[in-house]
Order: sequence, then structure tokens, then C-alpha cells
Amino acid sequence: MHLKECVLKKLFLFVLFFSVEASADSFCTGKIKTLAISKSGVLLVGGPGGLPSTYLCNTETKINNVEPSACKATYGMLLAAKAQAKDVSITFNPGISSCSSVASWGWATNFNWVMFKE
Repeated sequence: MHLKECVLKKLFLFVLFFSVEASADSFCTGKIKTLAISKSGVLLVGGPGGLPSTYLCNTETKINNVEPSACKATYGMLLAAKAQAKDVSITFNPGISSCSSVASWGWATNFNWVMFKE
């Protein structure tokens, strides 16, 4: 399966189930200031809604309750949003007290969704 097809399928699943879980999520919305991926596959992002640089997932190993295939799709979405200077929403469930309260240079526990924002 091609990466593009995988990303589109994951995006479809995110959209399909978004309406069910969105009401309980906390949203960190805005531009991506930091986006990086380590040589071991750890995905780091920072910026939206004051989110500090934090680890979301790993593209090689299930970490932070995120499957590697979902992490790869997340990275693709974040990379596209960064390249297009689009706002994104990164959500957490259960909710968090504030976006800035997420662990800086640590694992963003309760990470749930990444989506483009209009």
C-alpha cells in the first residue's frame, strides 16, 4: 500500500470517528512552530495553542498508545500543515488544563487527534 493511500485511509477514519469523541477533547489550535522527527522515529511538535515542544508518538514502535502507522499518518498531516502554513488542532482526551501544561520535551500523554483547521 502506498503512503498516500495509507494517509488518506487514516484521515478518513479520523474524520469518521471525530464527531463521536470531539466533545470531550481539549484542543490546542494554531500554527506549528516546531516539527521534528528523530533518527529513532520519535515525532516532536510544538506551537499550536501554546503547546511546548513535546513528543507525540514513534513511527517505529507503539509508544504513547499510538500505533506506528497512525504516527506516520500524523507526521504526514503535520508536515503538510507546516508546509502550507495551515492551522492544526492537536487534541487530548481526557482533557488537559491548558496547552502549555503539556510536558515540554516529554511525552504528550492523552494525545488523541491531529487535524487541519480552516
